[in-house]
Amino acid sequence: MKKTNIDILDQLIEKGYEQARKNPTTLALEFKREYYADVEKIRYDRDLSPDGKFRKQQALTKTYSKRLMEVLAEMRAEYKKTAQEAQKLAHVIQTTPHEKPTDDMQVKLFEQELDSLQMAVMLGTSAKSSIQALDAFIGKHGDIPYFAEQIKEKFPSLASTVLGIEATPQNRQALADTLKRVEAKATTPERTKAAEALGFFANADNPQFYLTGTAPHLAFAAIIGSKLADRINEPEKVLEEMQAQEQAE
Repeated sequence: MKKTNIDILDQLIEKGYEQARKNPTTLALEFKREYYADVEKIRYDRDLSPDGKFRKQQALTKTYSKRLMEVLAEMRAEYKKTAQEAQKLAHVIQTTPHEKPTDDMQVKLFEQELDSLQMAVMLGTSAKSSIQALDAFIGKHGDIPYFAEQIKEKFPSLASTVLGIEATPQNRQALADTLKRVEAKATTPERTKAAEALGFFANADNPQFYLTGTAPHLAFAAIIGSKLADRINEPEKVLEEMQAQEQAE
């Protein structure tokens, strides 16, 4: 069975959740366990003097710090790739016009009635009656997404004309409520899912896998130091600095 766009976006959101939430937590636990296991090996190494143990543990911390940044940089790259795929599909969905009804007569009648509505509103002398006419038109044609989208496109000019007759707070609110109805009818489940995906991946350009003060962040700080742990969400920059320092040494 072919996957729908909604299925694909659901999978990408779930994948993004794992990459940005579950995987970083798992990494923190595994990193902590492996590091302290190696520390224990050094501690009980009878062939090393106290000074030798100290130096070896310093080297271990340095190795783990670089390895951590490499893994995080890779994780961020994978997350961004997932986000880009989801955002691309979501944008395509949101910018693709609704499918036009195949019944040409139905479309022609709608267009004629829309023209009549615009003329009636333009020549109307009562804002209330114009809003009622607009509501009735939406009730008649709005359940078809293509028609709802056409009404939505004309809404600014219709609303402006109505408010030109009587721009009261009540009429503004009535028009705002009417616009919400049109937008809801013009929004398909696909577009709703697209908006959800764009919201989920809104900060994908600079994902923050670890918040300061959380258990994973504190666990890293105890191993690699608080200064480096505070930069854990910018591993690419840290790696560049590490590599530059290695070349200088």
